[in-house]
Amino acid sequence: MRSPRRQVRLAVQSVPLVLLAAIACREAPPIREFTVVGQIVAIDRSTNYVTLRHEDITGFMPGMTMPFAVKDPALLEGRVPGDLVTATLQVQNTDAWISRLAKTGSAPLPTPAQRPAPGLAPGDRVADQTFVDQDDAPLTMGWVDGHVTVVTFIYTRCPLPDFCPAIDRKFVELQAAIRGASGSSGSLAGVRLLSISIDPAFDTPAVLKAHAQKLGADAAMWRFVTAPPAEIAVFGRQFGLDVRQTGSAPADIEHNLRAVVLDRHRRVVEMRRGTGWTAADLVTRLRAVAGA
Repeated sequence: MRSPRRQVRLAVQSVPLVLLAAIACREAPPIREFTVVGQIVAIDRSTNYVTLRHEDITGFMPGMTMPFAVKDPALLEGRVPGDLVTATLQVQNTDAWISRLAKTGSAPLPTPAQRPAPGLAPGDRVADQTFVDQDDAPLTMGWVDGHVTVVTFIYTRCPLPDFCPAIDRKFVELQAAIRGASGSSGSLAGVRLLSISIDPAFDTPAVLKAHAQKLGADAAMWRFVTAPPAEIAVFGRQFGLDVRQTGSAPADIEHNLRAVVLDRHRRVVEMRRGTGWTAADLVTRLRAVAGA
């Protein structure tokens, strides 16, 4: 017969096995699938993104033009802008990608609408602007003077995992790198992050504050701000920002993506487009700018 002490020891030793078994049995989040019908507008084979002008995606989002990630580059082989396609969109948590892309025909591309060209080039100084921050207080671009800064444009109710939520995740990684900076020459100490909402009607200071808290944003280095739509349009035009809103639903806001690196004198160093960049790569760039 086993002694009580040995029984306790065996029970304690079995705990990790029970935990491992529970973890192993935990199911991954389900993958939802949606059918996408539309036309290829552009293909970026360097980042494996395909831009589709698509019809309403039942149960997910209204029709619009936007880029989608393609995990299997083979799906893009033989595909060209103008192709009419039927695709399968898979969504899991905050990840979304095209898993099937079948050509059904072809048609001329519509004449593109006039798109604003970036007004600033590297070395140009960014104009001042007064925003309202997450504490319902005015914040000007003077907040970034003397600091290497990354500026981006998002909105908190964006429903597309590869758009604003992806930018938020990259900024969370940037914040972690800044916190880990040693403070030596060329480090990230003092770098600031500025997320500008393009949806001021919904993104009130209270909403921005809750969003910042959810992301764990440190207000000393990372602020969330907004301003009247007309002012955001003028300010964003400096970087080629293009925002189109066709309705009141979250998915009715169409916009491109910009992450702009500014030096300590509020001059443009570079602009990152889309979400193809990585936080690790941008950290390397920020270290170089901070050490200059």
